[in-house]
Amino acid sequence: MTAIVQDIRFALRKLGRRPGFAALAVFTLALGIGANTAIFSVVHAVLLAPLPYSDADRLVQVWNKYPLMNLPQASVSVPDYLDRRSGVESFEESALYYFDSFNLADAGPPERVIGVRATASLFPLVRTAPALGQVFGEPEEELGREKVVVLSHDLWQGRFGGDRAVVGRDLRLDGEPYRVLGVMPAAFRFPSPEVKLWTPFAFTPEQRSDDSRGREFSQMLARLGPDASAAAAQAEIDAVHEANKERFPDSATFWNNSGFGGMVVPYREQLFGEIEPVLLLLQGVVGLVLLIACVNVANLLLARVHDRQKELAVRTALGAGRFTLARELMAESLVLALSGAAAGVWLGVLGTRLLGWLGVDPTAGRVDVDVDLPVLAFTLGVALATALVFGLFPVVYQWRLHPNAVLKEGSGRGASAGAGAALWRHGLVVTEIALAMMLLVGAGLLVRTFAALQNEDPGFTREGVLTARVSLPDGKYAESDAVAGFFDRALERVRALPGVTGAGIVSSAPFSGMSSSGSYSVEGYAPGAGESAPHGLIRIVDEEYFRTLDVPVLQGRTFTAADRAGVDAVVVVDRLLADKYFPDADPIGRRISRGGPDGPFFTIVGVVAPVKVRQLDQPVTKETIYASFRQRPERNMTFVVRTSADPASLAQPLRDAVLAVDPEQPTFDLLTMEEQVAGSLETRRVSMLLLVAFGGLALVLAAVGIYGVLAFSVGRRVRELGTRMALGASRRDILGLVLGQGLKLTLAGLAAGVVLTLLLARFLAALLFGVASHDPATLGAVGVFLAAVALAACFRPAWQASRLDPMNALRDE
Repeated sequence: MTAIVQDIRFALRKLGRRPGFAALAVFTLALGIGANTAIFSVVHAVLLAPLPYSDADRLVQVWNKYPLMNLPQASVSVPDYLDRRSGVESFEESALYYFDSFNLADAGPPERVIGVRATASLFPLVRTAPALGQVFGEPEEELGREKVVVLSHDLWQGRFGGDRAVVGRDLRLDGEPYRVLGVMPAAFRFPSPEVKLWTPFAFTPEQRSDDSRGREFSQMLARLGPDASAAAAQAEIDAVHEANKERFPDSATFWNNSGFGGMVVPYREQLFGEIEPVLLLLQGVVGLVLLIACVNVANLLLARVHDRQKELAVRTALGAGRFTLARELMAESLVLALSGAAAGVWLGVLGTRLLGWLGVDPTAGRVDVDVDLPVLAFTLGVALATALVFGLFPVVYQWRLHPNAVLKEGSGRGASAGAGAALWRHGLVVTEIALAMMLLVGAGLLVRTFAALQNEDPGFTREGVLTARVSLPDGKYAESDAVAGFFDRALERVRALPGVTGAGIVSSAPFSGMSSSGSYSVEGYAPGAGESAPHGLIRIVDEEYFRTLDVPVLQGRTFTAADRAGVDAVVVVDRLLADKYFPDADPIGRRISRGGPDGPFFTIVGVVAPVKVRQLDQPVTKETIYASFRQRPERNMTFVVRTSADPASLAQPLRDAVLAVDPEQPTFDLLTMEEQVAGSLETRRVSMLLLVAFGGLALVLAAVGIYGVLAFSVGRRVRELGTRMALGASRRDILGLVLGQGLKLTLAGLAAGVVLTLLLARFLAALLFGVASHDPATLGAVGVFLAAVALAACFRPAWQASRLDPMNALRDE
């Protein structure tokens, strides 16, 4: 232990004599370690740290599925939940919930808040007690007693100023009084941070009945028993489903043809499964950035130990053992690594804060990202590993020294080990150029992917459009005429706003994250044996919707004001449906029905182009049926408003127009269509920005590396270069000589980078769109750019070499 302390003290003294060298090495390591700390803090929070619920690894999400209907994940009906709650022994507890929104008109202006209606079993299931008051229980699940509410901490603080007296008083939600029972802790964000309150899910007799099977609008959460597994629960759900086929033979054919069943998904996978590959890719990327930083520091240490050849040779001749010298060199590396780690932690904390400032949150606010003890332990481990990686190079170099040869050659310049050291340094520079090229090509491919997605046609014109949701309360707008009257008056006011060129309404706007779908029947078409019934997206729109969004009308017409209740029901379908079921016939005038072959029929009056509604990088694979709002009024609708001005500037006038119709009716989720589309690209945007940032950091480190090698090489070759100039070499010759050396290293690094890039391609392929993983244009552009940066880094050492005075160079030598 004493020897280690002495080695560290000696290393500190040595490094203190060269503060510039130490500062550069520490700064280089801090960049690499800081990037790793920042990304690992996200990886740890998302993939490794416990979720903010007790025994969260036992939580599972339970879905329905219809894979043969192109519906791999569907919500759950109340009977499905009741079957699984009683029939799956692997479930220790279970709960059913669904998202809802409420007009809160209390203690301030009207506000639309997102809430959840849940069974009373939810809070015991997630093992979370209220911070204030109590939660609702089974008595509140009874119809007539469900008008109670539990508030989120954010709503309690923001709307009610943290007033503890709010517990026990009534709030008005959707015009109805709800008694406040309690307030949840600040960290409780189930099932998402947007949720501001929870109320009981009281099942109606109709919802409990078998007739409501297929009416799927809820989500099921369950906790596995201590000895249960997700696989065992899945097997039990499958058994329940097989038993139901015997109980309901009329439904068995549909279930078989659609592939209907249940699906158990671990809750962490449900939350973060989509971003897990991206996070792991980014962790690999910052690992490469750290490797480049280690290469740079290794080169610095090689240059330093080369300068110390004579000192090391003298100490060896006086009896110092190679292990003693190696231990001292490793101590220097350890001091540098730990210093870099200390600075890297600070940069990591700054990086996590910077992600928030830039609006980059891979966790979507579901968990907190902190540099905590596990992250600090990771950083320490990284520091020790880097010390080993870059510290071995000077140790191996020192072991290869021949003390007698060094001492015979005096100053050590041109010592026999010099050629080997140069080879090591050049190889390290080639490596970091290759790694930098690989990262830059990856970043370039993601940039091109993002640009291609930005230019992808969603099937409508998204520029200049503002969207705003409205949800009318059931009590106040119980009748269809009242619902239609509200939207007629609101649309009239919105269309009269300055700059508005069109306005319509839709039940689910594209890229809003909302969706409604269902089965339907086509008159004259019968699914073949083993073929699933038709299934498509359902949208309710008014007569101005298609014109407002510039959705192309391919055949027939869209809706008119004459398509009202009491006249023949009509629908508009997209080309996908028309091509699927009427490939050789005119779809206009054909009929489809909802609710089975015996349900009400709708006549097709028009065909429009397919519209992307979820992801720009995915083709439209699910057909869409549009129904007339005037024939089927809905309380939850979204305004789509086109304006010749900035659509964001229309937000407040639109709010005022709605409030002029009903002073208690708020609008919410006011977003431009560009923002809606951008939201669907958030994961891609995050990965692109971070990879570009880390690619840029790699570029800087590579440029510093090649500069350092050439600067050191020029310093070692002063006598040689002076001799060349004394024998007639011009300044241009010397400049070309040094630049040529740098160019050779750069070209070798680029060649190796191409090979590494081709290896990276298979990992990036799933993230790309509109560009090949081996795109020649990107490879060429990055190669030229990196070569230009490398040559720019070479220029200063080359210029200094060309300005040498031959006489002074030879005299100094």
